[in-house]
Amino acid sequence: MTSTRPLPPGRFGMPWLGETLAIVKSNHGFYQDRQAKYGPIFKTRLFGNDFVVFSGHEAFHAFATDPRIERGDADPISAEQIFFNSLALIDGVEHHTRKAVMLRGIGYRSAIEAYVPRMQELLQDVVDVWMREGTRTVLPDLQQFAARLTCAMYTGVETEAAATELNHRLADMREAFMTLPLPLPGTKYSRAINGRNRVMEIIDEAIERHQTGEYDDVVSRMLVAAAEADVPAESLAGDIRHLMFAGQGGYFVPLTLVTLALGQHPDIRERARAEVMAISPEGPLTMEQLERMEYLEQVSKEVRRFFAMNSATFFGRVKEEMEVGGYRIPAGWGAMGGIHINMRNPDVFPDPDRFDPERFVPKREAALPAGSYVPHGDGASTHHRCPGENIVTVAMQLYLTVLLREGDWSIPADQDLSLTNELFPLPASGLRVDFRTHVSAPAVGTTTTQNR
Repeated sequence: MTSTRPLPPGRFGMPWLGETLAIVKSNHGFYQDRQAKYGPIFKTRLFGNDFVVFSGHEAFHAFATDPRIERGDADPISAEQIFFNSLALIDGVEHHTRKAVMLRGIGYRSAIEAYVPRMQELLQDVVDVWMREGTRTVLPDLQQFAARLTCAMYTGVETEAAATELNHRLADMREAFMTLPLPLPGTKYSRAINGRNRVMEIIDEAIERHQTGEYDDVVSRMLVAAAEADVPAESLAGDIRHLMFAGQGGYFVPLTLVTLALGQHPDIRERARAEVMAISPEGPLTMEQLERMEYLEQVSKEVRRFFAMNSATFFGRVKEEMEVGGYRIPAGWGAMGGIHINMRNPDVFPDPDRFDPERFVPKREAALPAGSYVPHGDGASTHHRCPGENIVTVAMQLYLTVLLREGDWSIPADQDLSLTNELFPLPASGLRVDFRTHVSAPAVGTTTTQNR
């Protein structure tokens, strides 16, 4: 029986095209504008499909966990062409099996622990340059760092030339989500497809290299897990491509933004430094030390809540009519979760435009309702929640530790700090920073127990 509940508010726009041009013009602005106008659940038409956008913690949690919504079959052509053969676009048993393989490579503590030493070395190289030069535009450096790390974790080739090429190819791929999918020669979309094709070649070469050599990285661990689960090695290529694409952005975006945030909030920066100097003032970092850095973890989580890193989830399809938030959602509609607008809900995060790591004091974080803090999605780790959530936290803690041990910084006012209209909005200036060697570190022994 069809429900008598109303459809969500919103507009479909023009036939087939709907509001596609609006979302291409301003990805994050699209969701923000419509939430302000219609509320947390609204309808739209994109790429020929009628959609409902779920935000508000109850609705987002329903999107992520209700079996009547299946992933795939509704994504725009750009996502289908960039991420084809990726588990992000499938559901069911195959998805769960391949996700378990992916988690063995990137999601579990034992894997992340193995990558910490190389991550620290690469970050130290970046910070050493900053301390020598004094003033630096950090975004290009962090993008190149993320490409170096991606090469180290996936390809087994750590030359600067390989990292530079990967950096450019992944940047080309990001353009697919900021333009119309018209693969005409010379267009951004054509460059995106060419970038995807070259990354596919790099991955094929890496898999072959890993099958004959000895490595301890994401690909080697995934190959072992795939063999144990009877997953053909060749089926991993699409999942590795997705991890490399998401991983590079998953490092340089939050690292750039945490540099901005702590540059603008010296009180938070000094409190973070006190924790670093109390727990790990020098030498190689261990997972045990990182796990004790509660305040750095709080900072990393607030960065991901505060800044517009991801606008929405991958898309799904409503397979059976359902009711959410008092609205009727017809079978056949597309569905997506609005990530950033969901984490600006003042009912859950009071004064959401204030940067406040205290929101993630353990007791307060434990009280957050399901579906409210979702920078990496929601639901079980074996479903469509991002497998890189834990390693991003570690990367941010590592970065801040290396930087706070050695230096201090400020953000010059004479630059454009407005966030760009890109897939991952970042300061338009690239974030020029004045660095200086820190000369008055807080006393060792300072703790953050008052937050427990």
